[in-house]
Amino acid sequence: MRHRSSAERRGSYVVLLDGPSRSMDELRELAAYLTELALSDFEVVIVDSSESFDRNRQVLRWVGRHLCARPQHLGVFGKVDAIRAAMDVAACDKIIVADSSVRYCSDSLDQVALLLELHEVVEPQDYFDPLPWWGVIEAGRVLVHRSIASAPDHGATFGFQKRAVRGFRSLDYSSDRCVRRLASQGADVFSAMRVFVRRIPPAFSQWLRSLPKQAEEEFAIPVKAALFFMLLPVAIALLLTGGTVLAAAYGGLIAFLAIALAIRGRAGASAFFPRRACLFAPLWILQRSLSIYWALLWRAGGGEPRHVLAPMRAQNEQVATGK
Repeated sequence: MRHRSSAERRGSYVVLLDGPSRSMDELRELAAYLTELALSDFEVVIVDSSESFDRNRQVLRWVGRHLCARPQHLGVFGKVDAIRAAMDVAACDKIIVADSSVRYCSDSLDQVALLLELHEVVEPQDYFDPLPWWGVIEAGRVLVHRSIASAPDHGATFGFQKRAVRGFRSLDYSSDRCVRRLASQGADVFSAMRVFVRRIPPAFSQWLRSLPKQAEEEFAIPVKAALFFMLLPVAIALLLTGGTVLAAAYGGLIAFLAIALAIRGRAGASAFFPRRACLFAPLWILQRSLSIYWALLWRAGGGEPRHVLAPMRAQNEQVATGK
């Protein structure tokens, strides 16, 4: 019987693996998930830029092609660029890119694969499950964004047609917002706001480290960044000039608007976002307004240190690719 090549599968599923080391239980759970994808006739490719490459390989090489991130895959701040890496390693024309926290179910996977027949880029809506308290804050952020924008915010997964992206001669790699970059090149981007994909929330320490980076991305929309920047100074000015009553009224108004927007954003998504997420929306507004200042200091300090691939990575890459 003739064995099918990778290019003959339904599509390629590219996982970006970076960040801190994962426990063996987490790796085994990820491997079990990727095995299900492989059985669904997807080519599975893991692009690993973590410091635990050898350890990860012991588990992940059995479920897909486990590759070391190459220097040409690096984008902003030395992190792996999802578009560059996926274009280089995927064999199929339809490519779904996701970080290691994303968990597609069979229905959402089928929907995204079908939509990629019709659109060049597809971005589903991710949601957090389970929900620790910091995850509920992020759920509030998602709901507020859903109410005012037609595209997901800080999504962890998207799909694209390789042949379409290959035609783009120049991509702005100064931002790691991949879908936004593809849209700026004129790609047909479909925001699949009714296709929901589960996302495992990060550990608290990891979430805390991500706050200045997420806030720094707001500078791409100056009006939005200025709005968050001015929230605290206005509150302080009202407190000094009008007293606590006026400042409390201002804070109450902001909280009311945030909750109202979250309730509106929850329409059509109530099965994936609990009611309490709406009540946490004001906390996200406060967190983001504080993170804007943190991001300014983060940017003034040169951002996160550029990651340098270890010399042994070249040898690991040869092992992973079978060369």
